[in-house]
Amino acid sequence: MPTPTPTTVTNPLTGTAAPGSPTKTIQGIAAPGATVTAYGVQANGSSGAALGAAVTADNNGYFTVNTTEAPMGMVRLVATGGSSVRTLDNSTQPAGPQQLVTPFVTTSYNNFKISPLTDIAASAMASRASKGESLANAFSAGARSVLELDSANSLMQQDTTVYLNLLKGSVKSDVRYYDAQSLEARELLMGVEALGVLLDLPAKDVARVVGASAQSDYAATGVDGNGAAIVAGAWTNGTFDPAAPTTLKALMDAKVPEAQKVTDSTGAKVAPRLNEYFRKYMVMDFVMDAACVSGSSTFFTSRYPFYQVDSQGRMQAADCAGAAQRVANLRARISTNNSSKMK
Repeated sequence: MPTPTPTTVTNPLTGTAAPGSPTKTIQGIAAPGATVTAYGVQANGSSGAALGAAVTADNNGYFTVNTTEAPMGMVRLVATGGSSVRTLDNSTQPAGPQQLVTPFVTTSYNNFKISPLTDIAASAMASRASKGESLANAFSAGARSVLELDSANSLMQQDTTVYLNLLKGSVKSDVRYYDAQSLEARELLMGVEALGVLLDLPAKDVARVVGASAQSDYAATGVDGNGAAIVAGAWTNGTFDPAAPTTLKALMDAKVPEAQKVTDSTGAKVAPRLNEYFRKYMVMDFVMDAACVSGSSTFFTSRYPFYQVDSQGRMQAADCAGAAQRVANLRARISTNNSSKMK
């Protein structure tokens, strides 16, 4: 007797049936021109066999992978090649390899957005699974590592609905948290761009080093999930070498402005932990500056409800001036950055 075709897919985050039905079609958005391949995910977090032929994302980044069998477990989408425009400096950047791991694919849960955010989450997830953590727990931890990059998301870090929405290109929850969260993923993506400008790294290498840092919960020592120093790479005569022995910690200590550094246990002034720095200067400063320029304090206070406005309900003038200056100083690096000259 033939084996019956499964009619439901299990959501490993809940142990219950996922919405929708099994499907052989996986759709989404990647960097325009990228080659996208779907793989099964093994228990140790590594990729299993390809689930179907690789496809090329069109000029708008849209792709459709047709699998030979409807996947019943986790799926890893890997996009290689292609390019995208970094909006902060309008430079065309090679996208590099980016991945997305989804706990399930169905007719109702599809149309994924492969991005630096999903790549960071997938990197942390694979590291944890390789050490014996269950795929479901490793996936959840990887998603939380992305949410940690914005302190406005602190209330949502235990909510699996946020993890699933992250793979669709948004940061939102099915549970209301009094608007105390980053409402969209674009602030996080802009933060990744801003970090690239700060450190003068190509876009593909920013996602790589942040993902490696997420593996160790952004350890202050700048190591990956195996305790090895994260290699950031370096520019030589206008060419970037990702294998050059400059470490992420050394690069951050060199590039972070003195006024934004912290004192370590030895009394030395060093860059903060990557996630702590990212929250304040790569996300919060930009949101504050936009709120100050627009004159709408709710643009900021809806994300950060504990912020104290002035007696007229406006952003504090000193805070606006400080954020504007820090953002201007960051943008000033564009003219001398090697990464801004990429085509």
